[in-house]
This record gives sequence, C-alpha cells and structure tokens, in this order.
Amino acid sequence: MATARALAAFARNDIRGTYRDPLLVMVVAAPVVWTTGVAVLAPRLTALLARRNGFDLVPFYPLILTAFLLLTSIIIVGALAAFLVLDQVDAGTLTALQVTPVPVSTLLAYRAATVLAITTLYVVTTMSFSGLLGAGLVATLIPIGLLAGASAVVTLLSIVALASNKIQGLAMVRALGMLIAGLPCLPWFIKSYWNFAFGMLPPYWAAKTFWVASAHGVWWPYLLAGFAYNSAIAGLLFRRFRAKLGD
Repeated sequence: MATARALAAFARNDIRGTYRDPLLVMVVAAPVVWTTGVAVLAPRLTALLARRNGFDLVPFYPLILTAFLLLTSIIIVGALAAFLVLDQVDAGTLTALQVTPVPVSTLLAYRAATVLAITTLYVVTTMSFSGLLGAGLVATLIPIGLLAGASAVVTLLSIVALASNKIQGLAMVRALGMLIAGLPCLPWFIKSYWNFAFGMLPPYWAAKTFWVASAHGVWWPYLLAGFAYNSAIAGLLFRRFRAKLGD
C-alpha cells in the first residue's frame, strides 16, 4: 500500500515538474514538431529531387524515420526522465527514500516503466502519422518501440549514473546526442557485416530491427539481441547509480 501511494505521488510530481520547466515542456512538444516537419517536408523533397535530379528518395524513408523519429524518441524520453531524477537528487528525495519503506529501486523501476511506455507511444504514433511508413508495419512498431524504450532506459541510467545535477545532465545529453541520434544511422550505408560493429551502441538494435522489418526481412533476432544487450547495459548502470547513492 505504501508503495502504491509513493508511485502515485511520483506521478503527480512528474506532471507538475514537467510543466513548470520550460525546457521540459519543449522536450515533450518536440516530437509533434518533428513529426509534422517530416510529414510535410519529406514528400516535397522527394518530388523536388525526382523532378530536378531523377533521384528517388523513397528507399531512404526508413533512414529518415530512424533519424528524425525513432532515435530522437530515445534521447528525448531518456533525457526527460533523467532530468526528473536529477531534480529529485537535488531536492534530497532519493536520500530521504533510503530511510523509508520505499526503496530507491522502486522509484527507478517506476521510471523505467514510464520510459518504456512513453517511448513506445512516441515511436508508434510519430512514425505512424509521418506518412512515410511502409505498409503493414504499424503492428511491428510496438516491439520496436519497446526496444527503443529499453535504449531510453539506458540513456536515463547513463545520465543519472554519471551526472550529479541538471547542469551536468544537460552537458551529458549534448554529448550523448551524436551517439544516440547520429552514429546508429551510419550502418545504413554499410552493407557488409562490419555494420554490426555499431552494435556496441544500444540504439543500434532498434534501428537495425526497423530497417530489416521495412525490407520485409526476418527482424526478430535483432529484436531479441537488442533486448539482451540493452538489459545488460542497464543492469551495469543501475548498479553504478546505486553505488553513487551509497544505497
């Protein structure tokens, strides 16, 4: 019962904290802006390139969706959750939790669950409404969204395990931006097995799964490998964060 009340309090504080901080409001609104931009600009750019250069952009739609919607969902949701945790660190909430019946692990489990759910929602809705998604892929976006959510949890834990406050957290988000939303796109252009070298980056597996699914290939092995790898990294980062708290 105490745990349920604590989780309800965490949710109320999250809502209040998000809408009081202009930066977090921008983070929440960003996917709507990007989805609109992709839906409006990509078809026009496709027509322009076809007319002027004879270049077909359609085969690159999965890459566009990955870069602007899939990977950005990971960094946005993971960073938002990390900032909320760092707010609680600054306020002494996590220190206070260590002397209550509600352990810090319960708070982080709540964070992980909400990150998984919100990232999945972002991925499914933004990519579905982009107008660029291939036929028959909407249902496949659900497991891919969950895998992206696992990478968002890794992002969350990376930030809170290494940053001591929101200023350091913001610096980490800038540093992680290229690793999360940039480098995982490069394997698209690497047709040999060397593209698996990018598998060290947790978001690679969600991107790879989506690309294989878009090509109507067998995508579930990449999904399972991604869940296993992201879970292992998340476990290591969680232990690092607990050690930092002295829990």
